[in-house]
Amino acid sequence: MKRRENNMKTRPSTIVLCILVLFLWAVPSCWAGDYDGGTHDVTLTENHLNIGLTVAGTTVNLYANISTYISVGSGSFLNIHSGNVGSYIIVDLGPPSAVVTVYGTGFGGDGDFTVPGQVTFSGGSGKLTGNYGNQNPINLSFSSSGTFIIYLAPPEISIEQVEIDIKPGSYPNSINLKSKGVLPVAVLTTVEFDATTVDPATVEFAEASPLRWTLEDVDYDGDEDMLFHFKTQELNLDENSTEAALTGQINDGDEISGTDDVRIVPQKSKKK
Repeated sequence: MKRRENNMKTRPSTIVLCILVLFLWAVPSCWAGDYDGGTHDVTLTENHLNIGLTVAGTTVNLYANISTYISVGSGSFLNIHSGNVGSYIIVDLGPPSAVVTVYGTGFGGDGDFTVPGQVTFSGGSGKLTGNYGNQNPINLSFSSSGTFIIYLAPPEISIEQVEIDIKPGSYPNSINLKSKGVLPVAVLTTVEFDATTVDPATVEFAEASPLRWTLEDVDYDGDEDMLFHFKTQELNLDENSTEAALTGQINDGDEISGTDDVRIVPQKSKKK
């Protein structure tokens, strides 16, 4: 009888344990510790990592919102370029200590900012504010077992090289700088780049701003490109120019740049 009673007493706890195991198995997760060393970018969409992110023995560049927490293990590196965290970023003091760096501007919060390039949090927790390079607000809460340092750095500017086509359908790309007309320049959509994400207000070609722009398939490959028109006489080119560059930003603030060949006409006559 006693053996039967003991079995009955342990049965509820066994059921609870089984339910917990099944729950953890079923919930999606992303563990940076699963990576085999190296450096990894986390660019998943908001709230996709819904049980947190664990950084263990590797380097992670964060560009995504994490809905719960991030745990940064001893000797690991977390570089935060954008995104916010629903709960705390837990920093392991090691040794060696976890290294957390936030890239942005206008840093503030409740820590000690007297040492340039870092903030010290005492009492095991602290909050950091400011702005990322894409102008999104920084609102991060940190936690640790004691006094810890978070490193602060200016935002890294990445310039993505894109394909452009001056005077689509024409070659060579002849430009008469005395023309009072406009010059068409297209940013092309490719497998790696979506031209529809370009912010037209930020675009310049040979230092001139566009007069107008449209979305159309200029290279007839089935996707939309962004076609700009620039006043020819506003272009910063001369008779020696052999190429011209288009610069700008996409909607998330990252910069783009592309170049194409040009042929300035009429050609200067050579002296005999």
